[in-house]
Amino acid sequence: MFEAIISACKELDTFGLPRAVGRVDADRLIYVNESFLQATELSRDEISGLALSAIVRIHVTSPDPIKAGRLVPITLRLPDKEATISGHAAFDENGLVYLMLVLPTEPSAESEAAMAIKSEEERQQIARYVHEHIAPELLAVVFSIESIRLELDEHHLPAAAKFKELGERLTKLIEPVFRSTESVACSTELRGKLVG
Repeated sequence: MFEAIISACKELDTFGLPRAVGRVDADRLIYVNESFLQATELSRDEISGLALSAIVRIHVTSPDPIKAGRLVPITLRLPDKEATISGHAAFDENGLVYLMLVLPTEPSAESEAAMAIKSEEERQQIARYVHEHIAPELLAVVFSIESIRLELDEHHLPAAAKFKELGERLTKLIEPVFRSTESVACSTELRGKLVG
């Protein structure tokens, strides 16, 4: 009756996909493939002695019966282990449940390199935006503050010192923006020469 599902579990094992078949009415697992065993870090004897309900938590949000073929989120709770594994289960009308675990994958060198390039491109894009739009406005504010400070200084008012401090703080804030965008422009120009 469920030989086809067990055969599918065995075939998916060649791709490292952890799959298992169980009976809800008997509260037991019928078959688990090797990838499933590796994911759970249990032996075949250990897992065969466990009740289905003891290790699988089915996350159903509706009180309605689960429809056949519908994917339902599950969590696999392993005895004596703090970690849980998430996945999905599909049920049929005969009480069979097909368990599919989702394992986190290790990022490949190519994906890490692509992420690093994307991160650098985003950083450069933000630096250009700050350099082109925010820094000029801040520079205008610094000049306005300095102009006000000079007027106050001519009249020997104590507020002039506060305006000087504010201008210096804003100047320190702006300087790294201009330095970083200059280095970005240099590295982009150099990369263009190397690639071109």
